[in-house]
Amino acid sequence: MKKGILFASLVGILFTLGSADSAKRPNISPLPDKPPEPKDNPSTPVKVELGKLLYFDPRLSGDGSTSCATCHDPNQGWAKKRFMSPAYPENKHFRHSPTVLNAAYNTLMFWDGRAKSLEEQAKGPIKSPFEMNLNYDLLEERLKKIPKYRELFSRAFPGEKNPVNIENVVKAIAAFERTIVCNDSPFDLYMKGDKKAMDEVQVKGMELFVGKAGCVQCHNGPNFTDNKFHVTGVPKNRVEDETLVRVTRNFVLREHGFKDPDKIDRDLGRYFITKDERDKGSFKTPTLRNVSLTPPYMHNGVFKSLREVVEFYNQGGGNVPNKDPLLKPLNLSEEEKEALVAFLEALTCNTVPQVEEPELPNYEGETAKGGG
Repeated sequence: MKKGILFASLVGILFTLGSADSAKRPNISPLPDKPPEPKDNPSTPVKVELGKLLYFDPRLSGDGSTSCATCHDPNQGWAKKRFMSPAYPENKHFRHSPTVLNAAYNTLMFWDGRAKSLEEQAKGPIKSPFEMNLNYDLLEERLKKIPKYRELFSRAFPGEKNPVNIENVVKAIAAFERTIVCNDSPFDLYMKGDKKAMDEVQVKGMELFVGKAGCVQCHNGPNFTDNKFHVTGVPKNRVEDETLVRVTRNFVLREHGFKDPDKIDRDLGRYFITKDERDKGSFKTPTLRNVSLTPPYMHNGVFKSLREVVEFYNQGGGNVPNKDPLLKPLNLSEEEKEALVAFLEALTCNTVPQVEEPELPNYEGETAKGGG
């Protein structure tokens, strides 16, 4: 165990206390106890209560079939264990659902980084025709006809003349999502001084993560993401060629000004937003926290296991001309691959937030109903 103890000391020096060039060196560290919150949306118990109800309420979708929890399911790591995210009926999504768990620590949202806050993130899917497909004005009218919601909005946003509005809807959902956090993974406990929290194989995996494997170059900070975009050459998933998946992708391309979307045969990520050639095929670095709970992996769900992900990076990523120069063959042994997977599993919290689906408030004159 000497090696583990020595390495623990090294980690403490490099990633907890810092060093002369710590400003330049990517680091990994435990999560803070509480995520940051914007000044214009301070959390309150009643706002969180309201946000929880809205998160689970399918009436935030056009036909009343889809809630936030449909794609970000508490029972599936706050994500969805399928290739692509669920979509509005008769549609198909073209990207995998990222987890809401610890998303409160992110500075950019979505695989293409188009949202800068949980509030902005919550707003987009409600109106998106292939996600929840509900006009904001219609949503507000629905909520105003639910007495419990009128009461909660008035209490959560006191002093406002018309508190039931889309901006307050997303503020409440974001406030709830900021409670979906955990920081008691074996890694966190180990870094806080409990050297028995990780076994020798996991410690070896951590050494590889920050050393030979170089994962820390992109997966760094307390949430194991640099919140930047990288081209890794992830292979295409066969489901991306399904007709309805292509229909949705083409729709998004047209929304972003691409006049002939059929000429683009794959998801190009950040490029759809920036139209910068350097961004072709780049996607936001996802958090690795609780990653064992959220298969399949990558923006298109192409890898079914963490071992497959490790194999992909061991080969130096995919074969694309603009691949990030950080990616090179790693030449990991079988034992090293197993250790790396073991460390990734050590990023799973011991107490993942479990939230029971609430009983939803009823419309005027109707009986209460469950969520969907």
